[in-house]
Amino acid sequence: MSSTLIALHGFTQNGSVLRAMLAPLAQRLPNTAFEYPDGPNPCSPTSVERMHQLLGGTPEPPHLCWFDASDDGREYRGFDRTKAELSALIEQRGGRVGLLGFSQGAICGAALAALSAHGRFPKLDFVVLIAGRVPRSDEIAPLLDAPIAIPSLHICGERDPIARKHVPQVVERFEEPTRTYVTWPGPHIVPTRGEGADAIVRFLETYAA
Repeated sequence: MSSTLIALHGFTQNGSVLRAMLAPLAQRLPNTAFEYPDGPNPCSPTSVERMHQLLGGTPEPPHLCWFDASDDGREYRGFDRTKAELSALIEQRGGRVGLLGFSQGAICGAALAALSAHGRFPKLDFVVLIAGRVPRSDEIAPLLDAPIAIPSLHICGERDPIARKHVPQVVERFEEPTRTYVTWPGPHIVPTRGEGADAIVRFLETYAA
């Protein structure tokens, strides 16, 4: 059976940036079709500059996102458009379908997993969430009261102080028998070599096969 992995980029990034980042992993998983959609919402120049100051670099344009969170995190502006576009993409695919999300893409992936578990989004067979945090929007937060019954892999870099604080909280929102938590000695990026990358490959060989 074929499998599709839909990769969700980080805030201010785009699908092409994540495609280049994940190329070493994709080469190790020839039986999985990777897809790299663009977030449907543009980032404001202010948010792009803020991310530049925080992370010390600016990705190639266009600068896109899956949602624009309100200051208190209770509203995800633009998330309805994201849901609609990714739902249509998933419904076009056959076989097993999962998500890999990085940073804001991991928040989006967790939110979509919660919606899927409650029958409000197409079926997801697995998720890989890298350097994310628990979704806080009023739409999603109540859906996380019970653990999500979707196989999940959670990745956190040991030199990523923000993710180290938040990723363990995401792990707790997924059912214990099929969740895996892995740390690797890196910063706020997707691991494409070493133990972090090996964990992603093992997980996808198990659940995307």
